[in-house]
Amino acid sequence: MARVTCKVSVRFKGFTRGLIRILAGVLVVAERTKIREIVVTSANDGRHSQRPRSRHYTNEALDIRSRNFKTDAARQLFLRRLRRELGIAFYVAYEHGGKPSAHFHVQVRRGTTYHGPLARE
Repeated sequence: MARVTCKVSVRFKGFTRGLIRILAGVLVVAERTKIREIVVTSANDGRHSQRPRSRHYTNEALDIRSRNFKTDAARQLFLRRLRRELGIAFYVAYEHGGKPSAHFHVQVRRGTTYHGPLARE
């Protein structure tokens, strides 16, 4: 069974429908791909490149640790399945691949507000 944990420094300052949908989607995909632990490394905390427009600051984005995925193939599988699970209302990327800062970035797609279901129906 998969679980979602957070790095100690992660702060959630609020929950939007989009953020809850991201968390639900991440958990579903982790379970389907047999990933035991997903680690959130950033929510509404830290510094983000699109400051102040980053979706992190509106409680609509997460960063997820990628180094606990054993292979690049496992990272790519997770990426593809998460994109499929969340659909076009979300942007999902693998950022800084090959560097110590590599991570998955997941957010409500820019220019939209997510009003859909909290879980896939």
